[in-house]
Amino acid sequence: MTDELDLLREADPVSADTGPWRDRPLDARAELLLRRLASQDRGRRIVRRVIWSLEAAAAATILALALTVSGTPSSAVAASRPVPLVAHASRADVSLAELVRRARTAAEESPGKSERGSHFQSWALSMTSGEDPVTLPRESLTRWNADGSGFSLEVATDPRHPDHPVIADGTPPRAVHDGKVLSEKKYPAGINGASESYFEDPPAGASALRAYLAVWSPGADDDPADLISAIDSFLAVWTPGPRQRADIVTLLSRIEGLRPAGKVTDRLGREGQAFGFTPASSGMRYLIVLDPADGSVLDVEETVTRDDPEYKLKAGDVMSYKAWVS
Repeated sequence: MTDELDLLREADPVSADTGPWRDRPLDARAELLLRRLASQDRGRRIVRRVIWSLEAAAAATILALALTVSGTPSSAVAASRPVPLVAHASRADVSLAELVRRARTAAEESPGKSERGSHFQSWALSMTSGEDPVTLPRESLTRWNADGSGFSLEVATDPRHPDHPVIADGTPPRAVHDGKVLSEKKYPAGINGASESYFEDPPAGASALRAYLAVWSPGADDDPADLISAIDSFLAVWTPGPRQRADIVTLLSRIEGLRPAGKVTDRLGREGQAFGFTPASSGMRYLIVLDPADGSVLDVEETVTRDDPEYKLKAGDVMSYKAWVS
């Protein structure tokens, strides 16, 4: 019995590779918040999130690879960093309540199923004290087959044309324009996303979906900012069907402080309805862009709300941005 107890005490039940507590580096936004935390009054109570999406976590590595394979100087990449999306309010704006209604109607007419896999463009800032922030543009595509096999492709977007998709979806997908392949993986039959977060099929119903998100993103069940980050991460793994789209916009409609910002044309040239949310004392602002037809999430953008001279950030600078291509 003693030997068995010793073995149990020495065992680590938490996987370092999978699950909500797996080992992950911090993304640019997390680094900024941690730096601010260190500079704050030690006696002040500050709550910060330290679990971030896998997609943005590898940003620094991607930049190094992009510069290595393309030979593009860092100044050219920095010059291409995106400006914040600009929303224009009008009487024609669509409310969140109306988007919920439209999403539910679409789900009733064609329930459909969520599909594992995603296709999106993203940007994130890599910051070094005293230097200009650098933008890390890329496009990612993941697809899974009925037998559980799949592939993922990640391509550096052209900094001179950040609004042009650089992956042509298909079997197999291919890089187009002058994008540089950063990562290409193939998965054998039976894997079926088991190595990813949110590997189980998402449930139906807004409350059930929020609980599901909270398993992988602790805090999503009671913190609005954590919920938005969890939705962002979930959409990097799944392409939601009509029911999940309705559940997501329903969850967003329940966030106190999520305000209509107006119509916006995103970086892929699509017109959407934007909503802004600024968590208290976070120094960050979310802009969520929804498709006015069915409430689909088109974009999630994070900007800083105050200057940070040490890292040469000004209020309004984009910290991260994700646009779902499909």
